[in-house]
Formats: sequence, structure tokens, C-alpha cells
Amino acid sequence: MWFMIHNINAPDALARRPAFEQAHWDYLRAAQDRMITAGPYFSSDGETRIGSIFIVDFPDAVAAKAWIDEEPFTKQGLYARHSIHVYDHRWPKVPET
Repeated sequence: MWFMIHNINAPDALARRPAFEQAHWDYLRAAQDRMITAGPYFSSDGETRIGSIFIVDFPDAVAAKAWIDEEPFTKQGLYARHSIHVYDHRWPKVPET
């Protein structure tokens, strides 16, 4: 089942990010078979990172939560909060066979 994990950066996240970035990338690479897509999102200026979104494949929300709870940015408080939602991919549409 696919889940969208919506992360909102803590106010000091950008300043503290470099110290934990390698661990963050290592953690994501270790789960690459579960990753559908991931990336940051920005304020309207197009430059200021305000959070990130992961679309991940886990058997249930409990597993998705356990995964994000162990993510290095989460553990170090770089995400002020996150929410987990079931994600239903609808576009682009897959042709019916």
C-alpha cells in the first residue's frame, strides 16, 4: 500500500541539516525498494525549503510510521512534524487492458 508522508521542517532545520544529511541519504538508499518518489517542497519564493514528501510502499500505516520515526532527520528533530496518509496514484492513468 502506498503512503504519503508529509514532513514539515523545524524552524532551524536548514541550519542543522548538513550534520545529518549523509545519514538521511543512507537511510533513504537502504529503503529504495520501498520509495516511489521523494523530494523537498518550497515556499512561494521557490528557494526556501519548508518540508519534504515521501511516497513509500509499506504493508500498513504502522510500518510506514515506524520507518519515518527512525529516519535521521526525524530522530534529530529536523522535521517539526509529519503526517501519514494513504496515497492513491491516479495520474497519469494506466491504460486499461
